[in-house]
Amino acid sequence: METLILGKGYVGSHLYKHFDKNADIISKSELNYHDEETLYNFLLNSNIKTVISTVGFTGKPNVDQCEEKKEDCFKLNVIVPKIVENVCKALDINLIHISSGCIYTGYDKIYTEEDTPNFGFYDRDSSFYRNTKHLSELILDPSYTNIVRIRMPIEYKLTDKNLLTKLLKYDNTIDYANSKTDLKRLCEFVEAIKDNFKAGIYNAVHSKALTTREVVKILKEYNLVNENWKFVPYETLKITANRSNCVLSNEKAKKDFNFNFGDEEHYLRLNASLIQQEQQWLKKN
Repeated sequence: METLILGKGYVGSHLYKHFDKNADIISKSELNYHDEETLYNFLLNSNIKTVISTVGFTGKPNVDQCEEKKEDCFKLNVIVPKIVENVCKALDINLIHISSGCIYTGYDKIYTEEDTPNFGFYDRDSSFYRNTKHLSELILDPSYTNIVRIRMPIEYKLTDKNLLTKLLKYDNTIDYANSKTDLKRLCEFVEAIKDNFKAGIYNAVHSKALTTREVVKILKEYNLVNENWKFVPYETLKITANRSNCVLSNEKAKKDFNFNFGDEEHYLRLNASLIQQEQQWLKKN
């Protein structure tokens, strides 16, 4: 096998399913990739040509937990990614690192990969999670590693990390436009990078970002309704970690990989339709 996925979490599991039998996946319990020598020896004796690192700490149920578990957050979001890059560099293995676009906030512009993050390590209003995601990009080498930024994952399964699940569970939400990432398209983009590797930073998001209110309207069209839905001011949210709200550009992915993520509404409707079909099937069976 020439492709190795590090991490069996949310994104790693989706990538493994996408690659089917054309990639291996490994967790820390199976290989201590937190240790540079251990990872080096493992890869040295393999045929791996591409490592896809999904290692990271986002907190459960959300990033608020990162404020409590700062050591875990820092280790998994900063130290381990650099260890993985060091080893891949030493062995001349291509590295794709899954990161986050949460290091921007505000609507002054649509943020490109060239824009300096304004909600990260140097910003006092940022959160610890965002600090670590920004810091990892500061220490990783974008001339060697392909850094893929995702935002607000969506899919057809009602999993805890799925934005659509959160909207169905939460009673209170805020109305902002935010870029989103359909996980199926993310997997296809990662495969495109693997097949024609090019280092750099890439936003893996859809065009024409919708507001939360527009997303809720779509969900209601598919009878996916939380009767307690209520839009509230950001300041009233009971959170410990400030949230990012921003829209990212995907033009660089289109230019360098000829990869079109498509419009956000299309993928929201596709996933909402699949969720509706599954719920109807469950009711009948």
